Amino acid sequence: MCGIAGIIGDLQPQHLNRIDNMVDALQHRGPDARGVWISSNRQVAFGHRRLSIQDLSEAGAQPMFDPDSSVCLVFNGEIYNFKTLRATLESRGAVFSSGSDTEVLLRAYCEYGSDCLHHIEGMFSFAFYDAKKGTIFLARDRSGQKPLYFMHGNGTFAFASEIKALLQLDLVSPQINKNGLEDYLTYGYTTGKHTLIKDIYKLHPGECLTFDIATDSVKHEKYWSIPVLNPDNIETASIDTDLESILSAAVKRHLVADVPVGILLSGGLDSSLITALAARESISSVRTFTAIFPGQGQFDESPFARLVADHFGTVHTEIEVEQASPDILEHLAYQFDDLIADNAIVPMYLLARAIREHATVALGGDGGDELFAGYPHHFLIQKQQKLRSRIPSSIRSLIASGADYILPPGTRGRNHLIGLRGDIGEAIAHINMYFDAQTRAKLLGRDHANKSPELTRAKIAADEDDSLQRAMLVDYYTTLPEGYLAKTDRASMLTSLEMRAPFLDDQLVDFAWRRIPITHKASATTGKLPLRRLAKTLLPSSLDINRKRGMTMPLASWFSGAWGEYIKDILLSSKQNFISHAEIARLIKLQQRGYANQNRLFALTMLTLWQQEHKVSTL
Repeated sequence: MCGIAGIIGDLQPQHLNRIDNMVDALQHRGPDARGVWISSNRQVAFGHRRLSIQDLSEAGAQPMFDPDSSVCLVFNGEIYNFKTLRATLESRGAVFSSGSDTEVLLRAYCEYGSDCLHHIEGMFSFAFYDAKKGTIFLARDRSGQKPLYFMHGNGTFAFASEIKALLQLDLVSPQINKNGLEDYLTYGYTTGKHTLIKDIYKLHPGECLTFDIATDSVKHEKYWSIPVLNPDNIETASIDTDLESILSAAVKRHLVADVPVGILLSGGLDSSLITALAARESISSVRTFTAIFPGQGQFDESPFARLVADHFGTVHTEIEVEQASPDILEHLAYQFDDLIADNAIVPMYLLARAIREHATVALGGDGGDELFAGYPHHFLIQKQQKLRSRIPSSIRSLIASGADYILPPGTRGRNHLIGLRGDIGEAIAHINMYFDAQTRAKLLGRDHANKSPELTRAKIAADEDDSLQRAMLVDYYTTLPEGYLAKTDRASMLTSLEMRAPFLDDQLVDFAWRRIPITHKASATTGKLPLRRLAKTLLPSSLDINRKRGMTMPLASWFSGAWGEYIKDILLSSKQNFISHAEIARLIKLQQRGYANQNRLFALTMLTLWQQEHKVSTL
């Protein structure tokens, strides 16, 4: 895993110096080596920070340049099919000087051009400078596991793995983006191309971008979308055997590295299946890691993880996540420059930091819930769909309005009641919401509600008839890349740990969407049906695979102690002027009265600290 950066334009001496600053801002993503390359015409400067995973020698260093083709590459990620792709390229005359997947990617571009995207499988963000074409070619992987940000203006184009690197250029004065702020307050992350900072954008998952240096123009192209179910390719009798084969191959590919590899094992269904298949593929002992919260029984998954670890004979490490000091949030607010409100960034970072002492790469279970219908709200949506058919729209609208204006934030079920208004798209739009439109208006001191985030989400997959399928598509296009994968990437890379997700292997993703009907993924009450059947053959029978708890921390109980005092102090003493202090005080008071606003207060705390850390001007 690495960090990449670049500046393109009529580069002045100060810009050439700033590429060094950009690279240094990404040091945590690649502590093993740094590299900077500047084109002879001084139009292009590429920078790279390296975390050595494949071919640890200097032969794998970046930026990597092919003099014959006049192509330069900076690359962040892993190409999992690089060995088979290398063999194909060698049969076409390519000659290799290293064992790295980076060189395979470079040769693939030299052979296929932009069509190399249809030959590679993996998690990645990369940039090619093609001197003969006079272009910069950027791309991001299909599911959005690796980040890529860019800016364009005043004759300069720049890109980087993280926003903080772009801010080193001083080409923009950091100002809050209004659209990004609405998104963050609604869902706890920004969606679409926007970030929280005006004039800095992100490349979408499955998207590529070509910048033409001569014309100073940018062209976007979607090279991948979620596959549509193929009715002619459905063989339900073979789903289980095919799933085991494809998932097993995915785990095997994700274990390939020239450094130690571990597994994040919660003892839940997804991570336990990965552990089982890794143990079957490995010739040496598998290393597994589990986070536990001492004294917080419902958050302690160590008995389940220990059961799995013992069954497969892994080298197992339990990492106690003590009640961390709240001032850790200042550190995380700087790292999460494209801000995320999920409080799981704290345990994820602490766990990654501990794992990094034993391994450089770790496998996790991201993607299983999105592919196989594993979230509680997937079944709530199905219940809501039935409810809508029985309650007239006028009555549902009345209920929604009552919840909107009468029930205070933090009332359990409030957002679901508000979601009864309109069609099922509105219900989906109100899932996992931090602040609804009316509450956002009060926070921002407006006399009207801006519902653009909800309307945008409600339109996703609007032509999908099945409510469960539609909810899953929304999750895959939004919450997965913008929330969960971004959380995993930033938290782990802050500790220089590479996280991999076998469930997001390209072949498995294609199989899950294209060949498994929704009726074979879930019933009205239970999801992940193929995975559960696989678990019966691979996992210990005494393991409870029906429990569902994502990585989180006991913030509600911590709120009564130092964390609560810290959050109140940050929010009430803040000099920021775009969030109403009166509404903040109201949310704190409601929390003290027993309403569940701890996640909302955490989100506002992170926003305040983020603004301070990055010196972002207000609206």
